[in-house]
Amino acid sequence: MCLVGDRRSASRLALRSLAVLVASLVAGVGSSNPVPQQGAARVDDVGVVLVILDAAGAPYLGAYGNHLPTSPNIDKLARTAGGTVFERAYAQSAWTLPSMASLFTGRYPPRRAQTRTVVAGDTLATLLHEVGLQTAAFSESPYVTAERGFARGFDVFHEYFPKRLFDHDDRFYRADNARATEDAIAWVEAYRHGRFFLYLHLLAPHSPYLPPPPFKGRFDPSYTGTFEGVTDTLLRINDGTLHPSDRDLEHLRLAYEENLAYGDHLVGRLFDTLRRTRVLDRSIVIVAADHGEGFREHGWMLHTTTLFEEMIHVPLVIRFPPRFGRLPNRWDGIVELRDIVPTVCDALRLSCDSADPSRSLLRRLRTPDTGEGVARAWTNDGVRALGALVTGRYKLVMDMAEHRLALYALADDPREVHDLAGTERPLAIRLARRLRGARGEGALSSGKYSVSPAAARALRALGYTE
Repeated sequence: MCLVGDRRSASRLALRSLAVLVASLVAGVGSSNPVPQQGAARVDDVGVVLVILDAAGAPYLGAYGNHLPTSPNIDKLARTAGGTVFERAYAQSAWTLPSMASLFTGRYPPRRAQTRTVVAGDTLATLLHEVGLQTAAFSESPYVTAERGFARGFDVFHEYFPKRLFDHDDRFYRADNARATEDAIAWVEAYRHGRFFLYLHLLAPHSPYLPPPPFKGRFDPSYTGTFEGVTDTLLRINDGTLHPSDRDLEHLRLAYEENLAYGDHLVGRLFDTLRRTRVLDRSIVIVAADHGEGFREHGWMLHTTTLFEEMIHVPLVIRFPPRFGRLPNRWDGIVELRDIVPTVCDALRLSCDSADPSRSLLRRLRTPDTGEGVARAWTNDGVRALGALVTGRYKLVMDMAEHRLALYALADDPREVHDLAGTERPLAIRLARRLRGARGEGALSSGKYSVSPAAARALRALGYTE
């Protein structure tokens, strides 16, 4: 299914870099970009860095209020000039494949048959590649793969899903996150003088929650129980064969936060390289997550199964180069991950037919009075088919299989405990119509895709079913 452990040496990357530099002298890297408007910031040398921390729920980062030091490097990026924390950013699904397909295309995911999603049409990578950027992806996700169409537009596309690490016992699978980061850093070193789009997708803090020292045990050294953050444990809690106490759940949550801290540490190493090579100040740096993670707030561990806030409220931090001027450090309006494509197109002044320029987050930051935003999401785990609409005050969840509506006043009920669909039926119906009305916005479709036995086993090791 994947190119397992496809490591390129620094020397080979350097040779490729030399070839790119020679080509740039002849043709001009990024020469097809529009000429900057008079008085506008220069963008013909600006690149893009996109980092995804898999399953990182927004409330678990320091920039979103967590008192534990889970994300010092991301928090630092958010505090620097040009950095903005989008406080109410939403993923368009509760699991990786449809969420990342939506992020890369700027379109909504399919509502049903999501396991057959294959990326097609323009993507962030194809758009940037077409205007001369060198493009490279380093993906640890078993869903963000060439087979699923994500490699389109990338000059280099590395997949890391080390099958050998769970062949012995897939319940104890773990990823070698440092390897993908090391390879991404080597690529940056080789292409430091060019203009590029780098995409790094780290599995952490996704299960299993087993970070290496010194992160393992950092936040919960006194725990003496038997619950470990292996995927098998989390699945057995979901199916009712394991019954954790409140203290066990607290430990699992803290192990997850340790895993997040490890992921942030790796991101920090990449950021250090960007600073040292002087790439940072000519790059749009985006840090986000594809979905969140549940700890039985609504009965479930892991993700995929619901569209509650713990599943789809994700971090989104964007740092624009200083030349873009002063921007708000925090933004409390509702935004969607699919807004990333139009944001990059707007910032680099690219003509992107697939991206509605009104959805540019840069435009919203520069023109605060843009009205109330909304976010939509869909998830389908093969049993449940759910859709959600989030407005400034309310959240509607629609069960498309059972034809049921649930309505929550998020402003007053952020934990989504009190369903108002019975007492506020007219409002729930209006919001349901608004959710259905997204059909005209270019939703992704499901393609023909079958999962091999080996791939299915790999996905089960991470808690997914096909």
